[in-house]
Amino acid sequence: MKQKSSKMSTLVISHLVASIEEKEILHGVSLTVRGGEVHAIMGPNGSGKSTLASVLLGHPAYAVNRNQKAGNTKIILDGKNLFSLPTEKRALAGLFLAFQSPIAIQGVTVMNLLRTSYQARFHGDGSQAPSVQNPVLARRTLVGGLPIADFMALVGDYARRLNLDESLLRRGIHDGFSGGEKKKIEMLQALVLRPKFAVFDEIDTGLDVDALKAVSMGISLLRKSGVGIIIITHYQRILKYVKPDYVHILVSGNVVKTGSAALAKKIEDSGYKEFTG
Repeated sequence: MKQKSSKMSTLVISHLVASIEEKEILHGVSLTVRGGEVHAIMGPNGSGKSTLASVLLGHPAYAVNRNQKAGNTKIILDGKNLFSLPTEKRALAGLFLAFQSPIAIQGVTVMNLLRTSYQARFHGDGSQAPSVQNPVLARRTLVGGLPIADFMALVGDYARRLNLDESLLRRGIHDGFSGGEKKKIEMLQALVLRPKFAVFDEIDTGLDVDALKAVSMGISLLRKSGVGIIIITHYQRILKYVKPDYVHILVSGNVVKTGSAALAKKIEDSGYKEFTG
């Protein structure tokens, strides 16, 4: 089942400064990501990679722009500054974050999460949908403008492509799931919701080769559909399956080097010594 195509978007991160408990972690990170591009962010432990992911989605634990003049820090998606928006509005604007360590949520099934999120993401986007006069019946019949049968087929198709047991869709979110299943569910959300930009925070951690290939396939599908991708990782292993357009080295809260995919191979061979000395 094909989803509606969208025009290419641009995400501009400008002079991003972030602190937690009075400790500054990011010191003015700037990046520009365009639709269909893959950017890999690599760096040693404690360099601020996961902080960057959290701050992009507006995690309330982080103080942003603390040591900058008001207005210098910007997170601009298609010309709109998301800096002052809460997490849910950033998500509706088209940002998505796949968590490094997804938590279990009992009582809410994966399918309920997908259906509710899809409805919020695409409701009122101008898509053509069958006319249903009764609004209560419409909510039951349509999901974000799609007939519910089409939506279920869409989810099922992506689940099969990820080699994901569809019985998991009827269970609580990540409740009793293996590490690989959790990461595949995160990828399933990205594929179904089709954000403008997706941030994958160490989605390759703890995956066996088959799961890594499935997740990499999901990233490739998103890329082909015009989604901008940020992959946060320690290692090159996922980048062997998804070739990035750009690799950024983040050390002590600063982007110290940007290069092509060859930079990731250099890191694998010689580590981060050159950038941390």
